[in-house]
Amino acid sequence: MSITSVFRRLLGLQDLGVRVVGVNLDQDALAVFVDVMPRRRRLQCPRCHRRWSVGTYDSRVRLWRHLDLGAWEVYLRYRVRRFGCPHCDTVVTEQVPWADPGSAFVRDFEDLVSFHAQHSNRTITSRVMRVAWQTVGKIVLRTVDRYGLPLARRRLYRIGVDEISYRKHHKYLTVVADHDRGQVVWAGEGKSGATFARFLDELGAEGCASIQLVSMDMSEAYISAVKRHLPNAVIVFDRFHVTKLANHAVDLVRRAQVRAWAGHPEARAVKGTRWLLLKSRPDLDLDEVLVLADLRRINRPLFRAYLLKESLRQLYEQPPADAKAYLKAWCQWASRSRLPAFVHLARTMRRHQDGILAAVEHGLSNGRLEGLNSKIRLLSHRAFGFHSADALIALVCLCCSGISIPLPHERLAEVRPYAI
Repeated sequence: MSITSVFRRLLGLQDLGVRVVGVNLDQDALAVFVDVMPRRRRLQCPRCHRRWSVGTYDSRVRLWRHLDLGAWEVYLRYRVRRFGCPHCDTVVTEQVPWADPGSAFVRDFEDLVSFHAQHSNRTITSRVMRVAWQTVGKIVLRTVDRYGLPLARRRLYRIGVDEISYRKHHKYLTVVADHDRGQVVWAGEGKSGATFARFLDELGAEGCASIQLVSMDMSEAYISAVKRHLPNAVIVFDRFHVTKLANHAVDLVRRAQVRAWAGHPEARAVKGTRWLLLKSRPDLDLDEVLVLADLRRINRPLFRAYLLKESLRQLYEQPPADAKAYLKAWCQWASRSRLPAFVHLARTMRRHQDGILAAVEHGLSNGRLEGLNSKIRLLSHRAFGFHSADALIALVCLCCSGISIPLPHERLAEVRPYAI
């Protein structure tokens, strides 16, 4: 078997319709240069992907990095041509079958780099694959475009939206996830209603019409965007966000009581109760139950705040048919509690009643979003900082949107399942 046939099989070029016409070794650079030639000599446009038999303007020799052979770097070498595409009406560089337009790497090499980026940080990936740190990010962008499912082809019925801070100085991402698949379907820079509206515009009218439920916190920006673009969707307010508001109200009451009881001998009953008051009743141990009993006897306003918080938590344990009456009774109790923090919270509950009751009815929360946000923070820390949101968004889509990257040996095994 000739050396050209060996390299043609070794690099998997026979499946791409590519011939190897020469092999040259550079001992000093530890590099192998493989001269290749597509079997189809018709020119293919990288924009419209049509093939043409037209004249060329010029040509030049280009190199594409392939997978290494041991310590030797491997490059494909080909004289690429420029031509005028009749359909696009512009001069373009011909599309080659082994690489994406504008890339200096073959697809097998980019797939392996992206696979490493899914499971390790950029520094390790750049060292193992012997490419620059910034090059890893550019390869990830192309991989996501190649294997990611376009938004227009997704059928979304239940989605969740949340924001996450990825850098200091109030740098945020808006993340949209599919509750049914547990995947991130879109991410954009910013946390305004306009940012979320960009996702809805990209989704299109047909995609927006299929959405039935949208879970979120009580952000007015997201609420207005949903009402404007998704008139048929039901807004579901996250139960954990509602509980957080109740916990914050309890903490405001505790602080007010600490200030009011300053210097009083019985102020010790309030001291050290911050985390105890945020616990749910089933999670209290015996000592905490005794402290709470003393608090009930000494500081009734603070104990009343704790009961209000626990009662609101019980809303999500009610049958959907009884939830509306339960919430109405709770709001009346909070309004008469003479605790300003809970009076304000009761107004908030009444204003967002429909979304709160929808969470009880459908059993939907933003818990999946919070889990994905934790993974996004890990990706951001693992990359040791991003200078642009686009690089982080590409890595989020690579790791959290269900992309499965075929490795070169797996692709060859599918073509020849009995190959050893």
